Amino acid sequence: MSAVKKTAKITLGLFSFFVLLIVIGAGYIYVNMDNMVKQFAEQAASDALGVPVTIEKMKILLEDKKVIVSNIAVSNPKGYSRPNAIKINEISVVGESFSTALLTFSNISVEGTTVNLEVSENGTNLGDLKKHVEQKSISNKSTPLTKTKQASEDKPQNNDKQKDLKVIVKNFALTGAQLTPSVTLLGNNDLATIKVPDIRLSGIGEKENGVLAEEAIAQIMNSVLERFNKSSNSAGFLEGLSLESLNAIGISTGEVFKKNLKKSYKKEVKKFKEGFQELKNIFE
Repeated sequence: MSAVKKTAKITLGLFSFFVLLIVIGAGYIYVNMDNMVKQFAEQAASDALGVPVTIEKMKILLEDKKVIVSNIAVSNPKGYSRPNAIKINEISVVGESFSTALLTFSNISVEGTTVNLEVSENGTNLGDLKKHVEQKSISNKSTPLTKTKQASEDKPQNNDKQKDLKVIVKNFALTGAQLTPSVTLLGNNDLATIKVPDIRLSGIGEKENGVLAEEAIAQIMNSVLERFNKSSNSAGFLEGLSLESLNAIGISTGEVFKKNLKKSYKKEVKKFKEGFQELKNIFE
């Protein structure tokens, strides 16, 4: 066999080997795509909230541009007794358009949310989550450009491009959420679970032509946690917290005053009715 033929044979063999590797690699990615995306979603949510977030199952329906995420658990911040602050049965995500740099979602719907509220003298678990989300969002926006540029120069150029992925969420809805006061300052174990009003958001990242995935999660969770905190306050689960602590978790002084005024009014009406009934009994 001539040297030319021998070289061609070796080259063809190497080419076939590399083609085989590419096919195997593509097959591996296709088979394990759900798990790979699940890990990215868990990491982005954990970074945004500052606590571990786990996903039991994720199903990707490519033809429908749809992702179904099942059994999500948001861990409690340090210092609280329960393992999880929030558990979600299912999140359905419907895509609109995808590119290597921008993902646009037409709709995200969240169903079957259970919230375990824990209240301490210094605040609540939901309040701590909300404060972390706000601080992380502020730090991301205020990071100097030169510092960001220097950091990117110090890192390998191919390092986690997924973290630079931007998203737009056109519509978000959280429905049927329930909030349980598992630990409060009231010393009352008979407090009932309440239903949280539905939460609907729109236009997340549209003005900016996309925001980082972590920032989109932060914007959504900030609004959701604020609603949870306000529902907790309206139900009386936050009794005993200082005004400063209430303000820190997004409940304004005006809301506290309005709630106390309403409670005082009901108390006075009750006294009036009792007094009127006693007076009525005297003359009967």
